[in-house]
Amino acid sequence: MFKKLKNNAGFTIIELLASTFIVALISGIFLANYRAGDRQASLAGAAQKMASDIRLVQNYALGLREFQGVFPAGGWGVHFEAGNSNYIIFADNDVAEYDYDAGEEYAAVSLPDNVTIDSIDVGASLDIVFLPPDPVTYMNSASNISAQIILKDNQTGSTKTIQVNFLGLVDVVN
Repeated sequence: MFKKLKNNAGFTIIELLASTFIVALISGIFLANYRAGDRQASLAGAAQKMASDIRLVQNYALGLREFQGVFPAGGWGVHFEAGNSNYIIFADNDVAEYDYDAGEEYAAVSLPDNVTIDSIDVGASLDIVFLPPDPVTYMNSASNISAQIILKDNQTGSTKTIQVNFLGLVDVVN
């Protein structure tokens, strides 16, 4: 006469553990990919900022921007050194020298954490100088060469390349 009713409406402990494991696994995969994407975005942002700063210096030269009250006789430039995590925007006060000297610094720009200038294809350092009114682009005091600056994320090993040609065209590749 009496029937035993079974109540199967709840979860078993095994079902609960399996569901928790699946949610934790998916969350872990998402967070790992999010951090890797953030590092890649940091490198890409650094490359775009560097290219933008080179263009800015070019505009300083073409716009006859003054440094310490006078237009720099040698134009405006950017100084890079392989292995550094910063670069220097400078006003070249020396006529026909086209390189960075102490006392010519306008601004030092730092790269994000773990991003460095890995290499420069024309040597250990590079000075890019823009001289109006033509405008002429000098790289390491020569007006007929192009250069590549390679930025590297030291955590992931990823790289970005900034190319500057002898006409002053700046491009971020790969």
